Amino acid sequence: MKYITIVEKDFESAVKKARDTYGHTIRIHSRRDVLSRGGFLWMKKKPHVELICYLADAADEKNPSIIEKIEKDEIIESDNQKQTVEEPQMETEGEQMHSIRETLLEHALNILEENQFSEVVSKTVLSLLKEELKDCQGGYPSSEEFELMIVDKIVSLISIDHETQIHPPHFFVLLGPTGTGKTTTIAKIGALWSLQTAEEFHHSVKFVTLDTFRVGAYEQLASFADSLEIEIDLVKSEEDMYRIIEQTSNTDVVLIDTIGKSPKDKELTVKMKTLLSVIPADQKKLYIAISGSMKQEDIVKSIDMYAGFGITSIVITKVDETQSIGNILSVAYEKNLPLLFITDGQKVPSDIHKASAATMLSLLHGFSLDFESLWANQSNLLVDEG
Repeated sequence: MKYITIVEKDFESAVKKARDTYGHTIRIHSRRDVLSRGGFLWMKKKPHVELICYLADAADEKNPSIIEKIEKDEIIESDNQKQTVEEPQMETEGEQMHSIRETLLEHALNILEENQFSEVVSKTVLSLLKEELKDCQGGYPSSEEFELMIVDKIVSLISIDHETQIHPPHFFVLLGPTGTGKTTTIAKIGALWSLQTAEEFHHSVKFVTLDTFRVGAYEQLASFADSLEIEIDLVKSEEDMYRIIEQTSNTDVVLIDTIGKSPKDKELTVKMKTLLSVIPADQKKLYIAISGSMKQEDIVKSIDMYAGFGITSIVITKVDETQSIGNILSVAYEKNLPLLFITDGQKVPSDIHKASAATMLSLLHGFSLDFESLWANQSNLLVDEG
């Protein structure tokens, strides 16, 4: 005998489908009412009916009245004997909610790991998410809502140096190890402030370099200065620095490019500290350039080595050369250093962006949400301001 399974949302729909498909020869053998998982993260239970049927043989078909009676009796018997079952491995309500919670947190951990956040940051974000999930009323959030929760937690840990973005110091000193692109970054910052058309954002700028060690360092910055129509000067001694201080009293911002050598070189470290100490403390702030391609341990070492200079915030450079900035964001959080600018190419002045939640999140991966539009909007705003 051939058995046929009919699946529909309810008993009446299943019977109708059986009759429409197989005609009056169809007979019901048994019925199951099933609750199956469905919806986002299998959070909902969806009911359906399964009818096991067979086709009547030729003897039954000779007597329609008998067929109708058998069919009626089978339907009544099936209805009386129906049982509601759940698919295997169904959990209790509490177990199911716990499973959903763990699935959400696992998704968050995968995003954090994909973006190379440190263990410290990952644990902190997950702890904050766990607390918020405890307070969820009326069930757990959707996928998009939960990703926004992750975003909110990451952003809450990272500070932005809005003060410098709006009101730069008179002497802006950029430190950093060799290869982080300090000279190009200085040029970009100079362009960002000097090319503003709005009076409240425009600043007069002068370039100064202390780097007399790297071949072509002065010439590189001088080339940018010439194209941007910004004055440039070279400082070799304390006397030169005193002269700069006196000559730039009416200049809004003096951008200082420092020696691109490791501060492990004690002689160079002493020389830089001596030159920078000439500048009055209330007129200067020091920042560190960190390349997006640097490993986390190297970022930590660089910041620790320059800590004696009194770093104010971080400029992230060369993010176009990396797949993730979670490592830098982690160090920024752990060292309690805000972000100032983010650069993503060699073009001056276009490839620099003020650090913000939008620019930061647009560089993160693993989200179903699209943060690219936020990055584009940020870039357009900078162009409009210029």
